[in-house]
Amino acid sequence: MMSDDLNNPLLKVEDLKTYFPIRRGVLRRTVGHIRAVDGVSFKIAPGRTLGLVGESGCGKTTVARTIAGLIPAISGSVEFQGIDILKAGKKQLREIRRHIAIVFQDPYDSLNPRMTVGDIIAEPLIVHRLARGRKLTDRVAELLSKVGLSQSHINRYPHEFSGGQRQRIGVARALALDPKLVICDEPVSALDVSIQSQIINLLADLRDRLNLTYLFIAHDLAVVEFVSDFVAVMYLGRIVEYATAEQIYSNPLHPYTKILLSAIPKITSRSVGRGLLQGEIPSPANPPGGCPFHPRCPLAAEGCKSVPPKLRADNIQNEHFVACFRAGEPLPNEVST
Repeated sequence: MMSDDLNNPLLKVEDLKTYFPIRRGVLRRTVGHIRAVDGVSFKIAPGRTLGLVGESGCGKTTVARTIAGLIPAISGSVEFQGIDILKAGKKQLREIRRHIAIVFQDPYDSLNPRMTVGDIIAEPLIVHRLARGRKLTDRVAELLSKVGLSQSHINRYPHEFSGGQRQRIGVARALALDPKLVICDEPVSALDVSIQSQIINLLADLRDRLNLTYLFIAHDLAVVEFVSDFVAVMYLGRIVEYATAEQIYSNPLHPYTKILLSAIPKITSRSVGRGLLQGEIPSPANPPGGCPFHPRCPLAAEGCKSVPPKLRADNIQNEHFVACFRAGEPLPNEVST
């Protein structure tokens, strides 16, 4: 199923690297780099959702912003409908950006407090010269209706809305240009738990109705399980496991994925992986040699410290990719069933 879906991907990312220079001294010379994204590859088929998960600081948001052209990459490729965004000219890039939208994490910071809701949603349409006058007003009202808000909200300001309503406004703005790809950068993490499910259901409904493709970034694996067709697990700028959501949640192979899944609250006596993740994620400015996860991995062997594992298909599940020499081995406190 995965290979059939991904033969003609909407988005194809190959060996993407995004580094930030570390500058010191009076002359601000570059003395090193923060390897925020260090060789990431994945595909997303039209109408599908890829969940990108991992701890804070693993590079998820940098991947999203690089794809959207907000941050420059140092190497790799980002192909959208067969066109490499990183090599596209100014005119071509402007056209591509009409079809890629972002829903940001914090609805409080992503909306201009000096603009009315109508102006915020209308701005992309005005910039791309797609509507004006009555047509523009009707389009804004239509977008508000799609996200569950009223036309009467057009002349109100962001501070007059709750967090959930503000995120709905952000979603409406993202949909203004009829995008094909929507990047959801932790769209519910800043919201109350009681509101999160409403926004998740809204995004899922819009995907089905409008045939949208999502790159859904989150650290909450329970949320990702609900919305995603495929899941990529990131650690320290790299993808360490990639498969269908069903495979990831039913049979995780990487120790890091198992430990992340153990953090999902469950009504069960099993606690596989719980309490095994020790210490902080290493600095991307000075990543460890070999497997980046080995300093924290309960299964790390001597070879893990010197040789970096490549993301490869598991021998048993050929469409389940994992970067680990000991993939599939039980954790110290794992009980076979």
